[in-house]
Amino acid sequence: MAKNKTAISSYVVKERLQQIFLYVWLSLACIIVLVPILWMVSASFTKGRLLEGVPLLPDPSKFSLEHFEYLFTYKSSTDAIASDFILSFLRTLSVAVITTIGIVIISAMTGYVFSRFRFAGKKQMLLVMMLLQMFPSFMGMLALFMMFRSFGWLNNPLYLSLIYIAGSIPTNTYLLRGYLRGIPMSIDEAATIDGATQTQIFIKLILPLSKPMIGFVAVSAFMSPWMDYMLPQQLLNMKNQTVALYLFRLNDPLTPVYYNPLNFMAGALILAIPITIVQMCMQKYIVYGMAAGAEKG
Repeated sequence: MAKNKTAISSYVVKERLQQIFLYVWLSLACIIVLVPILWMVSASFTKGRLLEGVPLLPDPSKFSLEHFEYLFTYKSSTDAIASDFILSFLRTLSVAVITTIGIVIISAMTGYVFSRFRFAGKKQMLLVMMLLQMFPSFMGMLALFMMFRSFGWLNNPLYLSLIYIAGSIPTNTYLLRGYLRGIPMSIDEAATIDGATQTQIFIKLILPLSKPMIGFVAVSAFMSPWMDYMLPQQLLNMKNQTVALYLFRLNDPLTPVYYNPLNFMAGALILAIPITIVQMCMQKYIVYGMAAGAEKG
């Protein structure tokens, strides 16, 4: 009995230590994530131009909305119908929406074809897609610039969607192919017996059943244009800049006319709003899609 009590007490002590370690680790992770966000929020509402001395929490004595006022009112040209930030934000939003629609449609159709049909060269095409994912995107910057210049697409933000869509096809095709292979073929066969065409099967059966993975792909596609700096920097001028280029200009000391890190913080805070909304609305699809892709991919 004494041995059993000793074993039980040691087990309880181990469990308590594990729980303490877990809570300490989670607390540290929350601090690491939240401290930069709190500092960014504080800097956004602090007047001035210097980051030095910005408190972790907003100081009421230094509270100001001047950085947001600058973002929503400053115009570099008298002909501008809105501020540079608003125009840049709307351009990026347009690119993100077009990219999301294009990636979802093309990836869903491609994944459906590779998961449901047999045809010559199927394995070779999948191998090529896998190899394309191994090369970093910046390797093709010069080729993309020459192609855009040849077609007259330079300084047109909407054409960036073509690059984002094409670059995302291999990865998303693998994700959707792996997920769709988990959907029984008997569903397709039953629908075919009832007289449904392949298009009807795809639209009315496969798409609703693959909603979690499509939601995950859509969120990933929507987020990518907001964060990209290298590609717009090479293909767009300042007049047609995206929001990433605009924010970089605010944080570049080589452009003293626009340089103000606190304006940058305010712009980054506004930029986080659409991404956060999409993340919150699609959270269940993100978690389920990642898990399903890991299991069935």
